[in-house]
Amino acid sequence: MQKIKKYLAISSLLIALPISTVIASLFVLESSKEIYNYIPAESDLVIEINMRNFIAAGAYQRIFNEAYFNEKIVLEDDEKLVPETGLDIFSSVILFREQWSEQNIWMAIFGVEDRTIFETYLKEELPNIHYCFNDSYVIVQVTPHTENQETLNAHMASIMAGEIKSFKERVNLADLFVDTKEINCYIIPQSSDENNQLISGNLSFDFLNDKIAIDGEFTPVSGFSENQPVAYALDENAAFSVRSSLNLFSSIYWFSDDRIQNIPKYSQMALDYNGMNLFMVHKKLGYSVPFKQFPDLQVHFDIIEPKSWHTFFDTLTNKKTINVDTVTKILITKMGTFFIYEFTDKVFELMRREVNLAPCEDENLYFALQLKVAPLLDNIKFAVDEQNPPSTLEQSLGLMVAEGMVDELRIMANIDFLNFELRLEDETNMMANGTVQMLNGKGNSVVESIAIGKAAIGFITSYLSGEVGE
Repeated sequence: MQKIKKYLAISSLLIALPISTVIASLFVLESSKEIYNYIPAESDLVIEINMRNFIAAGAYQRIFNEAYFNEKIVLEDDEKLVPETGLDIFSSVILFREQWSEQNIWMAIFGVEDRTIFETYLKEELPNIHYCFNDSYVIVQVTPHTENQETLNAHMASIMAGEIKSFKERVNLADLFVDTKEINCYIIPQSSDENNQLISGNLSFDFLNDKIAIDGEFTPVSGFSENQPVAYALDENAAFSVRSSLNLFSSIYWFSDDRIQNIPKYSQMALDYNGMNLFMVHKKLGYSVPFKQFPDLQVHFDIIEPKSWHTFFDTLTNKKTINVDTVTKILITKMGTFFIYEFTDKVFELMRREVNLAPCEDENLYFALQLKVAPLLDNIKFAVDEQNPPSTLEQSLGLMVAEGMVDELRIMANIDFLNFELRLEDETNMMANGTVQMLNGKGNSVVESIAIGKAAIGFITSYLSGEVGE
């Protein structure tokens, strides 16, 4: 429970946005760039959240579109949208990721107005959190870490003392990040030297009225133009569809605890996902969640190195990550999910029925993604497993809670769809663009995002704390 509270409190700092007046926001002309000095050079992902832009947009909607704002941001009489934390709400928030003891560690840097208030807040809400101050900023460890925590604490102290090589010696984010964008990201894709096809890149997220516009640029490796573009077209009817000729994904994950990881190098990847059938089972089966999970999923890989794939497949089998029936061509995971599979020296496929792929004629497209929120939620179905049913009481409570969770997610889902593409412009530039389209065409994406964040925190609190169904 303490770990859950830790995550929720951190989320409230990162997601919830403060409400100020338009006049006050006009005095905040530019955020200080000094915060960039405390991003370690070894970071592989940096995210900047320009709080002043959110404040200005939110304040405008609060004053000049009050009915809409109050409808979306429903607060109880004694509830504050943002708790009093002592943080500088006009400072940018920086999130960065580092590799630490073979683990990805996320940290956040905030500007501080009142250290005493902030420490009081942490002691009440996050008594086990690790953090370190300097005169103007605080660094907070977002990812929990148990091994060598003292060494990690010393690392944070060195960062805030300016003793760690700064990211600005690799990239000048002050020149790259755009002040007018609500969110900026710099990305160095994680992969081995052999598989790395993109050296680095940046993305910006511009929160417009009815959508969030995504733009960016990546630098491919030398000679990248010899690589093939996407070979298969997106499935326009799928709730979630991805096509890639880049080795950006190293695992197959279907929105559950079940996944297949450490996938070898491939030349093409095509994945379509349309939801999941979940069958409630008896707890004696020992699953981490009491449901057998059968995703409506198909995934296809064009193999580059057959030997690596055979080693990968043998490793999964030997470690009991999967059970395989080579006669019926059935693959079964630890959570009871089964797929029909096809494995040759040219392709690896998982499917519920069959893989249906159409050719893509766009010779400049190297990555494409689409997500339709409502169809995905509509295709999540619950039932009771007839072979290993739980008790009648567990069935009643479990199915009621599970279906209630999906209903709440549907209420939260004020996003219509998301799309994203990477296209090769020339030898040294790959352009990125995408859209997060809101359902409310007459709303404001900042307010809609506040509503999503607030609802998400409430959703996680109610269900993970065990309050629902009591």
